[in-house]
Amino acid sequence: MRFVFILLPLLIGMAAQAQYQKQEDIFPRFGEYEKKGWIFKPSVTQTLGEFKEPTDRLFVASDSVFDIDYNTKGKTAIGLEIGRFYAIENSRLISFVDFSLGVKLLQGAEEFEATLDDPDRSTPYVLSGGGIFRHTYATASFAATNAKKLTKDIFLRNTLGINGDFRVQNTRDYDTQGMPMQQNYPNRFIFQAHYKIGIGFPLTRNMILIPSVETPILTFYEYDDMKSTLAVFRSRYRPLIFRLTLLVLDKKPDRKCPTKKGKRKRNETLFGMAGTKRPW
Repeated sequence: MRFVFILLPLLIGMAAQAQYQKQEDIFPRFGEYEKKGWIFKPSVTQTLGEFKEPTDRLFVASDSVFDIDYNTKGKTAIGLEIGRFYAIENSRLISFVDFSLGVKLLQGAEEFEATLDDPDRSTPYVLSGGGIFRHTYATASFAATNAKKLTKDIFLRNTLGINGDFRVQNTRDYDTQGMPMQQNYPNRFIFQAHYKIGIGFPLTRNMILIPSVETPILTFYEYDDMKSTLAVFRSRYRPLIFRLTLLVLDKKPDRKCPTKKGKRKRNETLFGMAGTKRPW
């Protein structure tokens, strides 16, 4: 939720500034290329654990109480999306929009220590366990980007988008040490809003590279009190996605003069049939 309050003033400021300044064109000014094309988004995903580690007090049977401390650990994975982008001409706010499909992997780990609450013991009785998860999603996204030039060739990218992720592969392994622990798992389908910031620059006459970082800012489904993190096991994880976005502009089709078939008849002039008003 705090990400919404951080981003809201930024976006309002961008919109206010855009009312008085026409959006600068970030695309190369070469006549042989269209302001649209393919977009390729290879990525490295990283899950961030909670800053304040969760704790539980667990009652086992009728006379045993355990105090449990959890430790979340993020892990690195990869992803790839491919789609199309389109420049928005004469817009004061949006430079281009893009649509893409792809695959995204998220993985992480959790460890715990359960200490028996027994003041009569001279040494603590501790149980240790934990687990890992690895989720593979088929993902689809739509995003709108505002690009502000910093120099002649370098621009700042701010992007708001939505993504729908459907889990196609699921690996989870957890050793509870026989404890009746409650665990959470994200819904198979996730629908979110995300924010992306990055720096872009041209590579060639028809290619633009934009390194950026992306994170969810709101989860619409499955609704969880407007939280943007994912609940897995007993902890929550924030996905961070580091992307290298490559825009490849389409080349304009070659313009060819129409070929003239046959010769004009004697009763034809350069502008039509002699004695008629019909053009040919």
